[in-house]
Amino acid sequence: MSRFEFGKHWALAATVVLSACGGGGGGSATTTSSDAPLAAEAPTSTALQGVALPDSASVVQIALGEKLSESRINRTVYEYAYRLKVVNGAQPVQGLTARLTGGGTGLTVAQGTVYIGDLANGASATPAGTVTIRQDRTQPFNAEALTWTLATFQAPSAASCAALATIASETSLFPANVKVTAAALVAANGTTPEHCNLLGTINDRQGAQSSPGVAQKYAIKWQVRLPTTWNGRFSMQGGGGLDGSIPETTSRLPQGYATAADDSGHDNSTNSDDLAAGAGAFGTDFDARVDFAYRAIDLTQKVAKGLIQVYYDKAPEHSYFEGCSMGGRESMMVTQKLPTAFDGVVVGDPAFKFSGVLSKSVYISQLFGKLAGSMGFFTANGIPLASNAYTNQDLQIVSNAILGACDALDGLADGMVNSPLQCTTNVVAPFLNARQCIGAKTASCLSADQIDTIRKYYEGPVTPTGQRPYAGWMWDPGIAGCTSAADCNSPTSTNIATGWRTWNLGTYAASPATAINTASAYSGNRGGAAATVVVPSPPVLPSPIANEGTTKILMNYDLDQFVASTRATTPAFPISGRDLFDVDSTDLTPFSSRGGKVVIYQPQTGGPFSPLAMVDWYRGLNAAAGGTDSDYSKVQAFARLFLMPGAQHCGGGPSTSNIDPFGAVVDWVEKGQAPAKLIGTAPSSTPWPGRTRPLCPFPQAARYSGSGSIEVESSFTCQ
Repeated sequence: MSRFEFGKHWALAATVVLSACGGGGGGSATTTSSDAPLAAEAPTSTALQGVALPDSASVVQIALGEKLSESRINRTVYEYAYRLKVVNGAQPVQGLTARLTGGGTGLTVAQGTVYIGDLANGASATPAGTVTIRQDRTQPFNAEALTWTLATFQAPSAASCAALATIASETSLFPANVKVTAAALVAANGTTPEHCNLLGTINDRQGAQSSPGVAQKYAIKWQVRLPTTWNGRFSMQGGGGLDGSIPETTSRLPQGYATAADDSGHDNSTNSDDLAAGAGAFGTDFDARVDFAYRAIDLTQKVAKGLIQVYYDKAPEHSYFEGCSMGGRESMMVTQKLPTAFDGVVVGDPAFKFSGVLSKSVYISQLFGKLAGSMGFFTANGIPLASNAYTNQDLQIVSNAILGACDALDGLADGMVNSPLQCTTNVVAPFLNARQCIGAKTASCLSADQIDTIRKYYEGPVTPTGQRPYAGWMWDPGIAGCTSAADCNSPTSTNIATGWRTWNLGTYAASPATAINTASAYSGNRGGAAATVVVPSPPVLPSPIANEGTTKILMNYDLDQFVASTRATTPAFPISGRDLFDVDSTDLTPFSSRGGKVVIYQPQTGGPFSPLAMVDWYRGLNAAAGGTDSDYSKVQAFARLFLMPGAQHCGGGPSTSNIDPFGAVVDWVEKGQAPAKLIGTAPSSTPWPGRTRPLCPFPQAARYSGSGSIEVESSFTCQ
């Protein structure tokens, strides 16, 4: 029998009648005459009653042990919350759950399920969960109409999985307003094991109109997967972009992890408005912003842990969170805002200074747009076509200049820059200038304006009044490195990594007159939506998606004004975008003091987010932990940063980007083995597929030992 199958199986449980201690009248949510006199209120407690366990001769004593609260619903209807009192009989009980049902005229049970847990023989308990009863006090309290039923733990099965659909009303394990919309056992398939798959929502609600006449309904949609053979651990996955869909939840199932993820409180398929930046429309609703910032993850992890407790009759031994990009921001968020929720966290290329990132988006839309306009490139909508400011081959010229300047700074010329902080603009500038066209622009050289513009990009955004709202960039050849050893580093090369340009320029258009801007940083449903609607207060409306509307707004936005809008509040948006979304605190004491561990991987090329911003933050974290420029031991006791030469956003590019940071943080949490290095392997789309290298904890970097193959990580040490 299922632990929580309250249908026909609950009929097997014994039924008893509640009798009130000290009398008292009561009623329910059914109002009779408004002129009727009110009966006495509900009792403060009830007497213990014996309830036989299902399929057992053992008896458990149970009662409404303490009335915790009383609230008035209307003139005659009152609501009461009770804590239970439970005394076990002669037999130990595993995973006990109580359910109060019944009612009738004047009396209803609004919430009657309480998870009690394990009880030794003769043990007493006062579970944290409560039951809620509504009484219409024009009617007497009819105790005989209320009954208790009990169920005990059953091993994971199709029946116990399906029964989880009814348990979300147990208040001590779950947040309020949780619904389980689907619960079914999924058969094993390939490497995915048999598991209970659950879907549900939290806080279904009517939201603010995103634009005149466009109503929005919101809910936090979540998914939890519980493997039949469980390893005792929980893993949660962060999202990406502006979220709006549930990320995959199967990658850790083969290892036996219970898993969960959520859509961050809005659904891209329904919460969209073409006049409010498309999928960014949720930014017009403050509560939806809060869900996106942190609340959806907090509530979902509570739901997941409640389901784990019920399904396995125990809490997870360890909990982990991992994510890259927006998921990386969420990873940093949980260490700062939810410091007791997770034991180990993996942070990948995070959008942790989100408001600053969007300042950079506004800045580069204008920087590259100005260059494209000067070159005569405009879209079908008459907007500068930033994507054509540089060809792929132009960017490879930049990549080769960086290699020429900085490849050998670490003592080995190997197509990678392992000393990125030494690779400064002053070091790179002569190599860029050497590639300036003498005469007309050709495929083998860069114009003076192209060189000047790319330098300004690397220096970072600056406002008209001289503010610097975001960090500069790290010079790295991954901006357009080769994707193979063949057809590489020539004016006609086509095997060129395009990850950086996807974010900052967009796809190069062979037919500009019919093209539109596609850069993820400032167009469409990502950067364009975030910078116009999600982060500024108030949102910039209308922000039309059609005809490159958001891109046009950003290309004409005063950057000082934009920065101010990210720090502003209004009555409708009482917390600024900067304070709500940026997670750059260097005080991780609540997380680290309880043993929390963080593994951070940061691509040196990146795409939307500056690796120098991460280095600056980590240095601040080190200082806050009591470290110095020459001593990172204190911060490395709980947080380690690994830079990834050549890697683009979340991986890829000319790099050894295939790594296992999750395994590293698990070993750190559970075995006390701090990662002295991460082993990176180059994917097939590199000039050196299969190359391995150590990725070293900052401030160390990989150094060739002087002997052995340079394609093998064992020939390198972290220094």
